[in-house]
Amino acid sequence: MIAPLALIGLISLPIIVAYYMLRLRRRDVPVGSIFLWQQLVRDVEANAPWQRLRFSWLLVLQLLIALLAVVAAARPFVTVSSDLAANVVLIVDTSASMGSVEADATRIEQARTAARRVIGQLPEGGHVTVVAADDSAHVLVSDTDDRSAVLAAVDTISATEVPGDLTDAFALASALAARDSDSTVVVVTDANADRLPQVGIGAPVRVERVGSTDGNQAVAALSLLRRSGGAQLDLFVAVSNPSALDVTRRLEIYADGELVDARDLAIPAEQRSEALITSVPQSAQIVEARLAGGDALAVDDHAFALVPSAGAVRALLVGPGNTYLENALALLPRLELYAVGADGYADALDAAAEGGTPYGIIIFDRTVPAEPPDVPALYVGPTTDGAFGTVGRLLNGPALDRPDPADPLLRFVDLSTLHVGRARSVTLADGMRPVVETVGGDPLVAVGRVNGRGVALLSFALGDSDLPLQVAFPLLVSNITDVLLPPTSGVLPPSVRLGEPLSMQLDPVITRVRLVATRTNGVPSNTSDGVDLDVIGGRVTLPGQRFVSILTLHVIGAGGPEDGILGQTAANLFDPGESRVSPGDPARIADLGSAGPSPGSGDLSARSEWWWPLALLGLALLLVEWMLFHRPTRRAIARLLRRGGPPAASHPRASRAGTGQ
Repeated sequence: MIAPLALIGLISLPIIVAYYMLRLRRRDVPVGSIFLWQQLVRDVEANAPWQRLRFSWLLVLQLLIALLAVVAAARPFVTVSSDLAANVVLIVDTSASMGSVEADATRIEQARTAARRVIGQLPEGGHVTVVAADDSAHVLVSDTDDRSAVLAAVDTISATEVPGDLTDAFALASALAARDSDSTVVVVTDANADRLPQVGIGAPVRVERVGSTDGNQAVAALSLLRRSGGAQLDLFVAVSNPSALDVTRRLEIYADGELVDARDLAIPAEQRSEALITSVPQSAQIVEARLAGGDALAVDDHAFALVPSAGAVRALLVGPGNTYLENALALLPRLELYAVGADGYADALDAAAEGGTPYGIIIFDRTVPAEPPDVPALYVGPTTDGAFGTVGRLLNGPALDRPDPADPLLRFVDLSTLHVGRARSVTLADGMRPVVETVGGDPLVAVGRVNGRGVALLSFALGDSDLPLQVAFPLLVSNITDVLLPPTSGVLPPSVRLGEPLSMQLDPVITRVRLVATRTNGVPSNTSDGVDLDVIGGRVTLPGQRFVSILTLHVIGAGGPEDGILGQTAANLFDPGESRVSPGDPARIADLGSAGPSPGSGDLSARSEWWWPLALLGLALLLVEWMLFHRPTRRAIARLLRRGGPPAASHPRASRAGTGQ
């Protein structure tokens, strides 16, 4: 027994028996006169304190209940063979998808139950390390045989809102397993991760999979574009449905906390639906998209976006000169255009930095700088490698594949009659996506974010195509500009993914900043709550945000703008892997461990407790005692049996005479 001191409670058994021997036994006697009570009183006075013990079913039940309670409290167990090693590393997945709601409980509650079950299977003298894993590893208890401490640590585990990454947890488990060859790694997860750790473990990996539902939809994309000139705000929303059933969801749009649009979106199974909303007020600052109703995962049912700034941006065109491109850029009221040759590029940057008027976007026409700029950039007809990717062979007369007309970059843009004489094959860098491709899959127009900065690409020179003669040309340039330029005038990008750290360059005068997060629509006025960060040499790294929110970066002390706000950004989930909550194949994770059992597994014994059947039996006997020996209950049951059903409710009748009316 685990708690043998609880057997002291067996002393209650003779106490119960003694109570029965001391108790006076009387019968219910109906009397016709109170004078007969005097004889009963004399009988009581003559009664001896100790009585002969007689058989009683009530006494038997009470003794059995007390015995079962005491034995259950002592936690009896039997010894069984354990398939766990003497050293166990227990990894519990706490990524966003583990917050999914199942039919009976949340997925993280199922994970805690599974973790407790694993702890109950630990061999005698076994040690365990508990690790909570979201995008990093968090050790809750380390290498202990104290099961109470381990269970207490498991009870504190909760799901986060960040995308999952088991790499750090597996690296830690690998290091722990390397210290003890007799090790087992147990992973409690829904196994839906798209990205698996690249590190293997020199010990067997056992997966306890939880979850079953796939019923989830998500706000997969949200972006606001201010059309050049600032006359209109366009909100692009994409809602994905990774489940196996077609659904219709209500999409609600809020501007600064006020509902401005609501519509139903029909979303086919394993596809997504998109909406372009033009009803956002010009005066709005923060827009939130919400999916009304409920589904498995709540964290991806809403997202924030910041309204783009309407101020003018200094733009620099670098190249040998291109009248078509200059005119298209000059038509954009949002841009303040300057042009230099390739040899004057460095001097132009230095002059802008000295004058405190840096460029907000740079367009490179048939030239590529040695180092990519720190601002968004458009590359037109590059001949050498750059931030956009690697330049390859020459393509003569490439045929265009049909692009997706719903892409925000192609809004009002018709390229069906475009002809390109020559282009370059380009292997896009990570973060870039093709918008227009050849039938062979080579990108002609691409856009994306590389190292946190917007990058766009036209892989052909304008002179090698008839694009400048197309009506779509100025519209395409306008769309590219709107996509590249950040929506705020601050130093932060328009949005960041949850858990993603952000490194940036600030004015060297600034020595300390504070990052404040709010879940509500609006700028937090109280900056006392937040994370203070030191700025060293003009550089600072913002930690990854843990929940969907608006982040505001404030200056502490000297430096920065007058209002003390350096910028804002929206932190959203936007992770298809987490939104696809359908549990995955656990074998993908188990295969990362070594094949076969641990050297000592199977030879070790574990304790299998069986106190809970005793507790259930005790509760059942307690219920029987209450039904049979509790007088009001017994009489009610007898009446029910005689009448053959529950008694009908009585309805008192009012009498005017009785009420004196």
